[in-house]
Amino acid sequence: MTIKEALQFGASYLAEHQLRSPREDAELLVASILQCERSFLYTYPEEQLSSGRQRLFHQWLTRRGQHYPLQYLRGKQEFYGREFLVRPGVFIPRPETELLLEAALELLGQSLEKELQIADVGTGSGCVAVTLACEEPRARVAAIDISSAALQAARQNAEFHRCQGQIRFYEGAALHPLKAQQQRLHLVISNPPYVSTLDRESIDLAVSRYEPDEAVFSGKSGHEMYLELFRQGGEVLRPEGKLIVESGWGEAASVTRLAEENGWFLEETRKDLAGTDRCAIFGVRGETKSFF
Repeated sequence: MTIKEALQFGASYLAEHQLRSPREDAELLVASILQCERSFLYTYPEEQLSSGRQRLFHQWLTRRGQHYPLQYLRGKQEFYGREFLVRPGVFIPRPETELLLEAALELLGQSLEKELQIADVGTGSGCVAVTLACEEPRARVAAIDISSAALQAARQNAEFHRCQGQIRFYEGAALHPLKAQQQRLHLVISNPPYVSTLDRESIDLAVSRYEPDEAVFSGKSGHEMYLELFRQGGEVLRPEGKLIVESGWGEAASVTRLAEENGWFLEETRKDLAGTDRCAIFGVRGETKSFF
């Protein structure tokens, strides 16, 4: 089987199994198996795959045809220009979450302080915590997750990107691990679970079947983790501190309403490439002070 034949067969197979991007998925599978850039596939389309690589390709193709996440097969996902280890049991980083990073880095960049205390709630692979640490040397991040598997992956990613000295890891729900500490934070950032358990059948099969439930679903309302953040955030943030959260499609208004009911005010929203409000920045308990 040549590269060209593998791509044609793979794209056709995945299209039959109703994958959204069958050609792109086939390209990524072949490129990962060959450990090459995707451009190589079209530069050398007649290159032969060895028998071992053909077997692996067919195994991966079968799994992908079952909507198994491509990132779990490849073992990695790019986020904000860096590669992150991902595996089953770890939530896969999404490009929309980069909006939170951009907002956080802009806020942190306004400070003249030597150290910036941050909490990343629901750290998953650690993509947010690690990126903050790499992009902002003054950042000291508390990476929190309820999953020990996620925290293990986050630690590995911090070590790989050589920023583990800036990050502390806590196993627990929401902000509970930090509530007893005296130190107050400049920033809390979170991409929380926000899908209602009632919507399980309507979301992508790759998500509902294979990604960890605790990172996807948040009770019948889909807002339970937001409520925890809004109730606990004021206990760990400085008066001028900020809370940055991601929201699902069409959920920005209800999240903002929930925040306001719990004493917060909306400072800013940011839209994704589709024009949907995805990132919201909240001020803590009615404070109107500027950041820092």
